Amino acid sequence: MSDSDSSSPPAKRRKFQEKLTLYDAVAGRAGTAGFLSEPMESKTRDTITTSAGTAVPPEDVLFRQNGAPVRYEEDDVYFADRHLKPDQKLPDSDLLKALHRYAADFYGSVESGGGQRSFQSMDETALLALGILIEEAAREALGETGDLALLEPAEKDGG
Repeated sequence: MSDSDSSSPPAKRRKFQEKLTLYDAVAGRAGTAGFLSEPMESKTRDTITTSAGTAVPPEDVLFRQNGAPVRYEEDDVYFADRHLKPDQKLPDSDLLKALHRYAADFYGSVESGGGQRSFQSMDETALLALGILIEEAAREALGETGDLALLEPAEKDGG
């Protein structure tokens, strides 16, 4: 281990030793060369920036792993949900990505290992269940066509 390695914080060293997972890709932390760097506030701009590039889609990370199947469009396992019955819809993938990113950021911000026990509680089954619940709650609140979004609740006569 060189002097530069020993002077870097343990979290930074560990980040380079960790293997990139599909969960990291869904959370938006995976780039083409591995983990994206931590976002930093720019001194010259009013935006947060990262120097490591942009996040890659989860399917790119999935199919770049050793032992991943050859990807053919006609039998793509990543899109296996197209074989479900019409009444068995999965939640929207953008919603699932947003929920996963929120959960990953939430558990990642918990101080000193307090969230480590709960970190894997948001596995794929829990994520799908949460996505279904969120979509059903939104459908109930907005109506099937979304027309209830622009209506105010009816006034209750108080007397």
